[in-house]
Amino acid sequence: MGVFPLALLVASCTDQEEPEVPEVPGGTEQPTDGAEATEAANPTADPTELDVPFECSELLTAGRVVQIVQTSIDGETRRVYNDEFLESSGRTGRLTCQYGVPTADSTASPTPSGDEQGPAVEIAVSSYVDAETAAGRIEATLGSTSRDIDPQTIGGNEGYLLTGDDDVTFIAAEGVRTYVISLRRGLVPEAAEVVVILELAAEMLDVPVPTPTPES
Repeated sequence: MGVFPLALLVASCTDQEEPEVPEVPGGTEQPTDGAEATEAANPTADPTELDVPFECSELLTAGRVVQIVQTSIDGETRRVYNDEFLESSGRTGRLTCQYGVPTADSTASPTPSGDEQGPAVEIAVSSYVDAETAAGRIEATLGSTSRDIDPQTIGGNEGYLLTGDDDVTFIAAEGVRTYVISLRRGLVPEAAEVVVILELAAEMLDVPVPTPTPES
C-alpha cells in the first residue's frame, strides 16, 4: 500500500472541470505540521460552521480511497483550502484533496510540462451562495467541455461523467455545493473506471452506490 505523507498547502485552486472562480488575493498561508499547527494559525475556525469541510478526512481518507480503487497509490496527499473569493463569483468556499500526487525527485531530469502526471484521485467540493448558483456552475461546465458527457444520477441528484484522455471525472451539484471527482486513467482497468469513480462519489456523498447508466 502506498505511503501518504500529508502536505497542507494553500494556493490558488485550479479548477480542472469546473469553471474557475477568482479568489481574493492575499489568502492566509497555513502551516504544514498537522492539526496542532493548523489550529494555532486559525484558532477561531469552527469546522461545523464552514461552507465546505475543512479537512480531507471529512470527505475521504487516503486509506479509504485505496480501499475503493483496490490498488496501491504512491505519492503524497495534498490539501488546498480557500474561503476568500470575489463576491460576484457566488462561491463561498472550496476544498481540494489530491491523493497520490507524484513526489518530486530532485535528482531526476526535468520533465516536459505536457508529460507531467497528475494525482491518482482528486476530489474538490465548492460551496455557493445558493443552490441555483451551484447548479449553474455544473451547467457552465457542461457547456464548455469538449469531453464525452454521460448523465449519471446519484443520491437523487443528476450528475455527469466526463471522459478525457488523461482522466475520468464525475461532477454533480447537491444543494449549495458542487462536487468534482477525477480518476487518473490507467490507475484501474478501463472497464472498472466508472464503477470506481461512482463508488468514490457515493462514499463522499453518503448515498448508495448507483448502478452505472449504460452508454447510449
